[in-house]
Amino acid sequence: MSLLAKRLDRLEPLLAAQTGEVKQTVYGIVDRVDIVDGVRVPHFCRKWKGTIGNLTPTDEEPTIYCIEKLEPLLTKHKKHKRVFGGRGGAKSILAFDAMIGDVNAFGSKVFVMREYMNSIEESVFDGIETRIKALGMGGFSSVPTRWAIRNNNAGRFTFGGLKNVISKKGAFGYKFFLVEEAEATSQRALDILGPTLRGIDGCEMWMIWNPRSINDPMSKAYITPYQAELDRDGFYEDDHQLIIKVGYQDNPWFMHDQSLTSELELDRQRVKRGVISAAKFKHIWEGGFMDDIENGLIKEEWFDACIDAHKLLGFEPLGGTAFAFDPADTGGDAHGYAVRHGRVIVDCGEIDAENGNRATDEACGMARKALADYFVWDCDGLGATLRDNVARGLGQGKVDTVMFKGSESPQDPDHQFNDNDAYSFKNAPTNKEALRNKRAQGYVRLARAMRLTFEAVQKARGGVCPVIDVDELISFDSEGIQSMAKLKAELCRLPVKPASGQILLFSKDEMRRGVAMPDGSRLVIPSPNMGDSVMMSLFEMPAATTDWGQLDYQDEYIA
Repeated sequence: MSLLAKRLDRLEPLLAAQTGEVKQTVYGIVDRVDIVDGVRVPHFCRKWKGTIGNLTPTDEEPTIYCIEKLEPLLTKHKKHKRVFGGRGGAKSILAFDAMIGDVNAFGSKVFVMREYMNSIEESVFDGIETRIKALGMGGFSSVPTRWAIRNNNAGRFTFGGLKNVISKKGAFGYKFFLVEEAEATSQRALDILGPTLRGIDGCEMWMIWNPRSINDPMSKAYITPYQAELDRDGFYEDDHQLIIKVGYQDNPWFMHDQSLTSELELDRQRVKRGVISAAKFKHIWEGGFMDDIENGLIKEEWFDACIDAHKLLGFEPLGGTAFAFDPADTGGDAHGYAVRHGRVIVDCGEIDAENGNRATDEACGMARKALADYFVWDCDGLGATLRDNVARGLGQGKVDTVMFKGSESPQDPDHQFNDNDAYSFKNAPTNKEALRNKRAQGYVRLARAMRLTFEAVQKARGGVCPVIDVDELISFDSEGIQSMAKLKAELCRLPVKPASGQILLFSKDEMRRGVAMPDGSRLVIPSPNMGDSVMMSLFEMPAATTDWGQLDYQDEYIA
């Protein structure tokens, strides 16, 4: 009888929910899942009742289950709640269930959105509708033509793109904003959404996502500033916001879901076979940054292998020192620089200065301090006006200089292109046939060096002593480069542009406006000023040295 009574206790609130009679949601916090007679039985370490952000303990049977890692989303009130991570962490399910519970119990209004949404099919409408049915919640009716799911208590879900909610006067009065697949959210939307959500006590904005690039607005706003706390504790919290990183390891149901566990194991095997990269696996399953892109010139695994490759492979930063400087062409961009000593990038970063002239003065000072043998800078755009600053900043005869113009034709145009194996041209082309311009040539050289370094590192880690030509490799010194993650994002997010059979990269202006990807999406890519600096640092110095009294010589690099 006691077992039957217990089952009836559990069924009663569910039956009431089906008729739309439930006016209080009970959340059960699950810390483990037991198998009893072949059935998965959740263990509740705590039970809460009430509205999100204002719950009280209860002994009643739960109508909604929540994994313990995500419990603070329910028990704490913060206007800004962020949840990110990989597959299998139950973050979307909890968000859907919690919103459904609050709408059902309190008539709350929820605006569900994503950055771009041109049709209801592009929303999570079906996902929320499915969860309503799974929870057995009554009183809901779907109205896809109105982009809404309504409850008979006047609560509702409304669906739309971020542009809709920003311009929609009716956004006033919503208790919740729920942004799903928030990785694509723009900085403009982030700046506007918070002030738009108002008019209801206890209002909250939930954002759920799997991170993409470290350079994306969501990553820069909610992950990298709190990286230490997120790595240490798995969450960050202050008076205004709660940020939680969650993964399949935090989900006690995961190991009992054969579909998910088989997918996890399949992807592990795909990494071993080289079908997908380790970086992509971490992105999918562990919520790591994903800076590999389709049509990208440089792979993440190449970059990772180049970090401190000189220490593993046993070569020193010997030889000449190059200082490369990439002045920003627009006010919103940073000024990048890189220092190469031999085949080791010993420093790379950004110069924070109010304009190009100030940045150039600082760069010249850094070059002198680094005892640079030569100084190279990008003279496409703003850089063409800076040669007088460089002359004053470096002094005569102390540092050789090169004005790099990436839009020019490749160096050694009639020489045979030396990396045909990687790019599969039908016939062995010359440099001018394979490469559209000098910038493409520079990045192809860098990509080749990184790929060869990756291959050498793989052999060394496998116990094989690789035969190496140091002059073909590249290494990034982790002790000197403070912005390694940002440099990685810049170098690994450089798509190759289709261009009449030649290798050509998108211009910085094109990347800022957005690049159409093979899957039909549009990717906005920040200006790779650090990446361009690394690329320029590999260009060979002309045989002659710069004489600032002979302007005809300089014009060779300006024309």
